[in-house]
Amino acid sequence: MSESLRSRLVHALLSLLMAVGLLIPLLGILDSSLPSPVIIPWIVLIIVLFELSSLKRAVIFAAAGTTLVLLLLWLFAMGGMMIVSDAVMAVVLRCNNIRTAIPLVGSSVTAILTVLITLVSCLICQRGASFLPPAVLCFSMILLIYLTGTHSMIPWFLPALVSLLLILMTERFPETSVPQLIPLAVLLVFAAFLLAGGGVGQNPLRRKADELRQAVLDRLFFTEPRDIFSLSSENYYPEGQDQLGGKPNPTNHPVMMVSTPRTVYLRGVILNEYTGRGWINTTDRRRYLRQSSRLADLRAALFDENLPPLNIRNALCDPVTVSVQMLGESEDFSSSQFSSTLFVPQRVRTLIPGGDLVPYFNNSSELFVTRNLQAGDTYTVTAPLFLAGDSGLGTLIEVCSTMDDSAYDKIVQTYTTLPSHLEGPVYSLANDASSAAVSPYEKALALRSWLSRSFRYTLDVQPQSPDMDFVTSFLLDTKEGYCTYFASAMTVLCRMVGLPARYVEGYVAEPDANGQALVTGLSAHAWTEVYFKGFGWLTFDATPRHSGNSGQDHSDGSSPPDSAPSPTPEPPDSVPGENEPTPEPDIPDHSADTPDSPTPEPDDSSEPPDIPESSSGSFPWLLLLLLLLLAALVLRIRLTDPVVRERRAVTEARRFDIWAEEIAELLYAENYSRRTGETPMAYGRRIDRASHFNVSLNPVGECISWIRYSRAEAGAAETGILRDTAVLLKGDLSRPARLRYYIRRIFIKKRTQF
Repeated sequence: MSESLRSRLVHALLSLLMAVGLLIPLLGILDSSLPSPVIIPWIVLIIVLFELSSLKRAVIFAAAGTTLVLLLLWLFAMGGMMIVSDAVMAVVLRCNNIRTAIPLVGSSVTAILTVLITLVSCLICQRGASFLPPAVLCFSMILLIYLTGTHSMIPWFLPALVSLLLILMTERFPETSVPQLIPLAVLLVFAAFLLAGGGVGQNPLRRKADELRQAVLDRLFFTEPRDIFSLSSENYYPEGQDQLGGKPNPTNHPVMMVSTPRTVYLRGVILNEYTGRGWINTTDRRRYLRQSSRLADLRAALFDENLPPLNIRNALCDPVTVSVQMLGESEDFSSSQFSSTLFVPQRVRTLIPGGDLVPYFNNSSELFVTRNLQAGDTYTVTAPLFLAGDSGLGTLIEVCSTMDDSAYDKIVQTYTTLPSHLEGPVYSLANDASSAAVSPYEKALALRSWLSRSFRYTLDVQPQSPDMDFVTSFLLDTKEGYCTYFASAMTVLCRMVGLPARYVEGYVAEPDANGQALVTGLSAHAWTEVYFKGFGWLTFDATPRHSGNSGQDHSDGSSPPDSAPSPTPEPPDSVPGENEPTPEPDIPDHSADTPDSPTPEPDDSSEPPDIPESSSGSFPWLLLLLLLLLAALVLRIRLTDPVVRERRAVTEARRFDIWAEEIAELLYAENYSRRTGETPMAYGRRIDRASHFNVSLNPVGECISWIRYSRAEAGAAETGILRDTAVLLKGDLSRPARLRYYIRRIFIKKRTQF
């Protein structure tokens, strides 16, 4: 068998192993129905055509031209562009966690990927090519297998590992034929497969690999549906998640222990659109990693980090520390009922998550983690605790209103919309209740005061009619209810008078003398946030206060003693302003929320593909590939070492050339290269004149000119001159030049000439 034919067969074998090992696992990741052994004959056919077209240069050009013409005809004259477009769209949808499109165009996706991956495999497995492209492709594939949890594809990936190992071994042992190396490569890959699959003593390695995998998923690929906090988990939506009202049934189960210097409203879910029956979130639900510095500006805007402006901040703006520990230990409450929501104040400045919690945020300014919270989870935040009615707050808001606020117009547009079915009498109530107020802050205070004084708090309410607007029914008909009634009415009334407002559900933590607050199901609550230009969002709680300061809800359904209802709602005689004596921050006397049955969040993911959980017996292939890649880099550096190359050289002339190439590479790394038409002697003298190195290059230039331009043959003395010069020259390299030198050693196959 001729050497050329033997070389083509070896290349075909390596290409076949690489293509099978990359293509079938990739198809399995896209859809489990796509991989099939029937694909292998098509791979073989493409490889045979590639080998035949590579026999002669003329054939190569003819084959490439013919293929290009046929491809263009298929794309633009035979509907191929539509097929490719559909296949690409299906893959994109699969990457966004939509699996239904791939089976519809499975044959097109399989055909396109078969051709592309087989051709790529043929190119990267050619003799003399760098091992890095196949190593990177193999590493990427095993990373995809590992992150997507498709461990059933690992056996199909093994041929690619065998091909990669053969490429490395043929470079290390060029005198050994590939057929002789195949048994060793197969044995090594099979042994690695068995060891990684569950050999004795591998549990610690598997745990570390799973921890690394989970860390990558949490920070880069968190697109799984998550459980969102809702007051329905505390039985505050007895008539269904889409319908406010009805008689709730809150319980006193423990939820969290909060350390805080003052009463704090811990937000859970923030909703922006009122439907007439309830509240929904229609803002963009994309998720953002909180720790990302790239998202610092977006995070600052959503959490009012830069408001009020630094030059007008006072003591009210000083952040305080709030620490949370999840509890959930009781007979009627399990920690499995928690959602992924982090309960935090509105203006979070810093967040220190405990344990393995990885925090994200969205455009509603909600904070959440990549899994549901559990009993024992802890986190700490710092935030200024603003509450409507705080002494001095009116003056601060008034000053802020004169400052520029680039986000104000967009916020007004988003948070003042109302459904068209709301009736005129409700608008009249809003205008009458706030007519005596002048500033936006005073209007909001007036609406809050009117609601809390004019309507009765009770849990014992009548069922809500789905045909009636919820807020209209509350304000004009029943005139009694609990927190969701008051918060909804407050939000709607604020919008009617032009104040941007949104509806919030969460918990209220009221600390004891030691700064500790036991938050239970009776501490759940709903309230309103109103936005003021230059200042940001501010918490308003319109729910009437109960008597005393215990912070307990009226779970028996009784009305708070100090909030008897008026016969009919009437506008207040005066508008409470900043200097009005204000009671302690309103603590709700009702209950409201804890994830009893957290609702799956609508698809708020925007980025990478879904990643299933790994099984406890998953293979630590990620670590194995990392080690393999590191070993390959070390091996490459070792094999390109001139000392090793000299040892393997057969003739003295080859050893001389090796050290001449080494000197040229060292000079090239320091940005010295031969000019066009420059002789080796002139090149050496030019470098010596630059006085950059402590060793003279003139003897090297003379020696190389003598050997190349005469009939003299290189001897041990000439090789020694070059070797000694190279060693001294390498010691004189700067750090950047040394880095460039090693990068070229790894990636560049063709060496520079002196």
